[in-house]
Amino acid sequence: MDSRVDNAALPLLSSQDLEEIDRFHTAWCEENDVSKTDERAVEVASALIDWYVKSPSYRQRAKLDRPPDVPVSQEIEALLKDLGQAT
Repeated sequence: MDSRVDNAALPLLSSQDLEEIDRFHTAWCEENDVSKTDERAVEVASALIDWYVKSPSYRQRAKLDRPPDVPVSQEIEALLKDLGQAT
């Protein structure tokens, strides 16, 4: 089966899309202490691209200029204060 036919129906990725995917990939590599050329990192990059292309609702949320406002929890504020005093 020709994979070019399957890919023809997928949306094209813009440079902004690629930057977003790269941001996630870079974070994953840093968290897992691997280079971007590591076999695991390559697999993750492929999965990220596949997920991003096939999740149009996520693509729209990821492109928000800033994340939505989340109410501040008093418990989180107290924990942050404690952490700030501990350092």
